[in-house]
Order: sequence, then structure tokens, then C-alpha cells
Amino acid sequence: MQLARRWAKLGMMNLQINPSVRTLGMENAILSGYGTRYHVRDFEGCLSLKSVVQGSADWETDGRRFVVNRDCYLILNDLQHYTMTIDSPKRVKTFCIFFERGFVEEINRVMIMGDERLLDSPQNPQRQGLDFINRLEPNDSAVLSLVRRFHAELGYGRMPLTEWEKHFLRIGAQLVTERRETLRAMVNLPALKASTREEVYRRLLRGRDFLLASLRDPIRLKDVAKAANLSPFHFHRSFARVFRETPHQYLRRHRLEMAARLLRSTEMSVTAVGLEAGFESVAAFSDIFRRYHGKPPLRYRRSN
Repeated sequence: MQLARRWAKLGMMNLQINPSVRTLGMENAILSGYGTRYHVRDFEGCLSLKSVVQGSADWETDGRRFVVNRDCYLILNDLQHYTMTIDSPKRVKTFCIFFERGFVEEINRVMIMGDERLLDSPQNPQRQGLDFINRLEPNDSAVLSLVRRFHAELGYGRMPLTEWEKHFLRIGAQLVTERRETLRAMVNLPALKASTREEVYRRLLRGRDFLLASLRDPIRLKDVAKAANLSPFHFHRSFARVFRETPHQYLRRHRLEMAARLLRSTEMSVTAVGLEAGFESVAAFSDIFRRYHGKPPLRYRRSN
């Protein structure tokens, strides 16, 4: 309600910001709000991106739980049922993008068809749905960068409808691009059958989700492999083949990027930042941070 009133004052109520849930899927829309307690159970949505600007929130679907914070986003498919929960001592702000049904599918059609075929078929009467693998995507995703830019520009004030539509087009096109990259990544797996490669890839993503949700916690390879339902060696070898770094390297990189963000955006002490980012000692944190970012934490903070 606070955000709805604010956007009304900015003259943006002609845009689909916090509309009635009955209209979701009929037009491109955004649901965003603040809160410490919130719960939606067994909601059937359209293709959507779940992001959090402040704090963290939980989404559950198909027996899995995804913890979304400002360093990642979650994609959920059309007609997928999910439960969303906020239960936090501090205020959480969400920013979720809902696509009109057929919008991203049309972007995909245009991107894979040549101009000649598009001239012969300017409209797509079938509008076959695209299936995205449910997963957390980290802060190095171009989609998340575009979502953050959209949120920031909405905060500046009045947004013309043309700009609103441009943001949805950019995000939709990048989603399609990353989906195609995901399909190509499966080829790096050695299995002969495509169905086997897809299943292994889905399990690797479950392990990656576990890593992204555990940046603050001490974890072991066998814990991640168990979350992926693979043996530790199978998980480690396949993860390195697909993501071009080991699970340990992946976890450390995202911890260091999280620490850099905290140094830039908060007044937390270096010790507190290191602990928050999952490092066991300030000495180890400072040494690894210096090697990764080129300067120790305090110098990094001062220069940023």
C-alpha cells in the first residue's frame, strides 16, 4: 500500500503496478511492497521473476524451497503453483515482474526465426509456452542487472509507457538468451541421452541453489551433493564441466562479491562483513579479499 500510494503521487498509476491479481497474465505487471510478515499460499501465477531489494523472502514450489535475497532472482513458469512467505524481524521489500501470457514466447519466436518467415507469419496464433528450469540466478546474471535498473528508474519518478514497455522487452529478450545458454550448457555433460543430460543439469542447479542460499553458512561438499541428489564426486566433476569452476570456487566468488557489496553499501566493520559473508576469520577474509579484488577490505571501502 505504501508503494502504491507513492507511485500514485508520481503519476504512474496508468502502469500495471500492484494491480489486482486477477489481471496477472493479461498484461505485463509489477508487484512490489514492504513488509515483515506476509504469506500467500498455493498461488497459480504466470511467468514471473521474483527479486528482493531488501532482506529475503521464501518461495516454495514443487516440494522445493528457494530463499531469494538481493543477490539473486527466481524464475517461475506460467500456471505454476507456489507459496510465498516473508517472516523477518526487519522490513523486506520485494520487486516481482509478471509477464503477459505469450509475451516472452513471442520474443523467443522472433529471435529464432528469420525475417522472411516472420514476414510470412507476423502473428503467432499458437503461442506455445516456454518452460524455464526453476532455479536461483545469481547477481552476475544480466537479467538481474536489468531488473535492478528497472526498479531504480521507477524510483526516479514518472515513467512513460514507452519506457515501461522497453524494460519488459529487454528483460524478456535476456531471459530468452539465458535460456538458450542453459540449453547449450547441457551439451557439456557427457551423457549420451538428452533426457539424462537434462536431469543431471537440473540436479546441478539444485546444488547451485543450495550454494547460493548458504553463503553465510559453513557447508561441505557432501551437503551440496546431497541437496543435488548426486554423489560428491559426480556432483563436483559435473559442476566444474558445466559452470567452468568448482563448487568451492563458485561459493567463494559469490561470498567475496557479497562482502564487496556490504563494504560499499553499509557501515559494518570488516570483521562483521567477513563473518556475514561466511568467512571464519578476519585474517583469512582480508587475505582472500585482497587477492580477488586487488586491495584489502578497508582500502576497497574507501575507494568506493
